[in-house]
This record gives sequence, C-alpha cells and structure tokens, in this order.
Amino acid sequence: MRLTQKSKYAARAMVEIALGGRGPLGVAEIARRQRIPERFLGQIFGELRRGGILRSRRGAHGGYCLAIPAEEVTVLDIVEILDGRVRPDRYSEGGGRHVDDAPPCPTGKVWEEARVALEGVFGRYSIAQLAEAERGSREERESPDLQATRGPPLLRPL
Repeated sequence: MRLTQKSKYAARAMVEIALGGRGPLGVAEIARRQRIPERFLGQIFGELRRGGILRSRRGAHGGYCLAIPAEEVTVLDIVEILDGRVRPDRYSEGGGRHVDDAPPCPTGKVWEEARVALEGVFGRYSIAQLAEAERGSREERESPDLQATRGPPLLRPL
C-alpha cells in the first residue's frame, strides 16, 4: 500500500463538498477552491463515485455531492478506495507464511502493528469533523476579531 497525492486531494475535495451544503458542486469550482488540477480531480471523483462515496448529477446545476452522510465517511474510506487497502497481504498478516514449510515471518508483528496504527489514525477522522474544523478556520480568516474571542478550531477524533 502506498499513500499518494490522490488521497490527499480527495480528502480536501470531500471536505469542500461537505462544506458546500446540500447541492452538488462542480469539479471546476472545487478544483479552484482547493487548488487541485481539475482533470486529476475529475478522475479522482470517478473512483470515489464507483466506490459509493460520491454521487454525481448532470446538467446545468449538476456536480458532485456525498452519497452518504459526511459523518460516515472517514479518511480511511477514501485512502482505501484510491490507494488500496491499508492491510498487508494475507501472507504477511500475523506472521503468516509464503510457503508452507517456511518459518513464520519474524517481522509479521511489525506489519500488523503498522496496519493497526494506520487504520486507527485514518479511521478516526470523518469528513464531517474535518469540514467543521475547516469551517472554523475559514471563519477566523474572514473575521480577525473572532480569533481574539476564541482559540483555533479543535479537531476531535471519532
């Protein structure tokens, strides 16, 4: 499993959609707001739509919206759709063996611990939480007086 820029862009774009409200947002608008190459974002959205996280609508008022509530979409969901499963393959999981007569893999415990840690971090944050933190950040940028009355937005894991 390899983490790519695709997953980072996708998470940012999904936050933008969650902030956008109920109506669909166009790829061009999201790409502009998040400074993501539009063509690349279109490809990413195709994969997320096939993965069941996004829904698309054609036409003048078309675009993309979440297919499921933002509270139910985690960064782990996005990473696994775009970059593959975080879990190691079946042979390295839990010290398994590639060949029946080979000894157990001495590093199996390390890979399993890494898998659990990655799943824990990526699974801890929903798009709704990230959108709420971003909403607070944007409010602060737009109104400098707010920063004096309240601290930075807190991002609380699930």
